[in-house]
Parts: sequence; structure tokens; C-alpha cells
Amino acid sequence: MQKNTVIKNVSFYDSTEKEFKHNYNILIKNSKIDKISKHKLDINGGYQLIDGSDKYLIPGLINMHSHPQRRHLGRICSSGPFRFGAAGIEDLPDTFRMAYAIKNCWRETINEGVTTIRAAGSKNFLNIELRDIFRQKIITGPRIISTGPIISTTGGHVTIGINGAMEADGIEGVQKTVRQVLKHEADWIKLCVTGGLSGIHKGEHPSMVQFTFEEVAAAVDEAHRKLKKVMVHCMASDAARMAIKAGIDCLEHGNLLSEEIISMMKENNVSFVPTMSGIYKVYQREFDAGNTELADKIKEVVFPQKQVVSKAIKAGILIGAGTDTLGNMIDEIKMLADCGMTNAEALNAAGVNAAKILDIEAIIGSIEESKNADLVLLSADPLADLNNLSKIEKVILSGEFFDSEHDKLFEGI
Repeated sequence: MQKNTVIKNVSFYDSTEKEFKHNYNILIKNSKIDKISKHKLDINGGYQLIDGSDKYLIPGLINMHSHPQRRHLGRICSSGPFRFGAAGIEDLPDTFRMAYAIKNCWRETINEGVTTIRAAGSKNFLNIELRDIFRQKIITGPRIISTGPIISTTGGHVTIGINGAMEADGIEGVQKTVRQVLKHEADWIKLCVTGGLSGIHKGEHPSMVQFTFEEVAAAVDEAHRKLKKVMVHCMASDAARMAIKAGIDCLEHGNLLSEEIISMMKENNVSFVPTMSGIYKVYQREFDAGNTELADKIKEVVFPQKQVVSKAIKAGILIGAGTDTLGNMIDEIKMLADCGMTNAEALNAAGVNAAKILDIEAIIGSIEESKNADLVLLSADPLADLNNLSKIEKVILSGEFFDSEHDKLFEGI
């Protein structure tokens, strides 16, 4: 049974003003933020009271690019190449992958303050089922926004080495595959329009264009007619130019984008999720494993990304924070600040701006009356030092506390 809560004398983050407002009382009732007041709240019994003195309340973080079924690879096998670990996970039975996904979501919520995850691809519609398990409260967990399976060309990214995508070719083939994914009630459609880092050892390269303009346009048309958005795995300019012209909504990674492409993104309202923390670790894993030749090839793709992100920030592109498989939300937010965002802007990339990309800013992303009570209570000010985002005291999911008791279920993961 859900309890109503009052957090007293807390400093809460105002996403619009980009500052903390001090000594406020927050009433949480029936999963919503019911009241925010400087004055004493007139409440009856039955409320649990939380002393927020010297504490900082922020919106629950939104991870805009995650693969829950393999997120634990960021914590274990720290010296093993990503391409081996990811392939092993995707070859497991769905029951095993679902167990990993649930536990990984729990750990991300407790350790990183993540209350919403855009699950950016898993085979066999696993992340749609994960969304529904949490949504129906069969098991408690963060809000999942699901792409369903990744859609790639035959022999495209995440089909060689890692068995993790649906293959589709030609306009009719792409249309049918998008319709199949939407039939399973995916929230977004995800296409791979370039190669990626996990396939470099097999001759794939992030600059390689996958899909034609006509195929991407067909996918976008199918999705938009069902009022769904399209995100693309895209690391280089030629494919980005084609995908933007085809009408895509959000571009992921973008390591090798030119200034022309950044201008096109701004002009066409294409949002951007760089996933810097996850991508850098793909390079770091290969380097640490002694695979210097392969690491050098990956480095050529990874290291230019910060400059691209800096230019995107200056251009005013709407940017969301995401980790991919190996990254960390707190590291990602810090890296956005390193690229030129203020600490508050970087926090908003995991909050209100991420919610805008998802079209759910009326529900989550900021601390306002009537919004969902997805909140994180910190013991120190994150605007003074983004490292303070790790100083989590409590996480609240839809008004309910989600605490370290779940750690007992993490053994071996």
C-alpha cells in the first residue's frame, strides 16, 4: 500500500531557473507531487515525514540510451572487450536476459538515481516485456520507454558478431518490419544507419552507410503515421545527412559529425544523445586488454566526439544524457559539462530536456506540482560539484521509496 510523504525543509532543483530553491516543503500524494510550499503544510495523519534539512532534491534522472539486459557489463569483466561480453549476453535464453535486465534496472536506479530508461534495443521484444512488467507493477522498477528490437540491414550493425537486431531490406521489407515492431507496441523505432564500434574487428566501420534514403524515409513514414518517433544509431556525416533528410527525430552517438550536419540537426529539430561515457569505455576495454591495433582504430572514432558535442551545445541542439551499455549516468553528465554545458544544463540533459525529447515533459523531468513523484534526495549540492550526484540518500519512484533493500537481490550480478 502506497504511503503519502512530506519532505520538510528541503532544497529542490528548479529546472527552469536552473537553481535550487531552499527550505521548501514537498507533499507527495498518490504518486504525484501534490504541493510545493514555503509554508507549513496543513495535513492530517498518515503521512511519513522526511527531514530534508541540508538535503538536495532533484528530479529522477532519465537515461536516454540504455540496453538493460547487458548493463552489468559496465561493472564486471572490466578488462574484457565489449564485443565478447555483449555477444554472450544476446545469445542467452530470454529468461536469463530478462533476469539481468530487471536487476540492472534496479541497480541503476539505486546507484545512479535513474527513474526512467529509454531501452534502445533488445531482440525478441524483451525490453517491451520489461516495460510492461514494471508498468503493471508485477515487479517494481523504473519507467521504461522501449524501442523494441533494433532494425538493421542484412549484415548490418548488431547482426554480425552480436546477434541483437532484426534485419530488413528494401522499402517493403522495412515497412513490414517497422509495422511488426509497432504491432508489439514499441514506443520508438530504432534504426542502425551506420556501422558501429562492436563490429570493427570484422571489417565494419562507423562511417559505413547502412540503409538507403528511401528505406529510412519509409521507416520514418510508418512510425510517424502511428505517432511514434524514430531514433538512429549514427556515427558519421554521410548517413546523418541522409537520415535527417528522411525525417528522423533523434540521433545517437554522432562521433564523426561535421559542422554542416550539426546545422542540419538544429534546422530540422533533431535531438542528440551522444552516449560519450559508454563509447569511451569500448575503446578503453580494448586498450586495457592489450588489443592496441584495434584500440587505435576505435580511438580514431571515439576521440573526436567531444569536439562534436561541444559544437552541438553551442548550436543549441536539444541534448539528452544516455549511457549505452558500458557508461554511467553521473559520468555522462560530467562529460557533458566538460564539453561546455554548465552544471545545471548538464543536469537538465538528464532531466527536463530528456523528457522533452521523449514528449513526456508534462509528466516527469522537473519538480512541479501535479507531475509524477520521480525524485532523488542527495546529501550534497550537485550544482556545486557534479560528483555529488553519487551521494544518494533516497530514490522515489512514483511516490514510493526504492531503497538498498533490493541490493540483497544483486548477489552475483
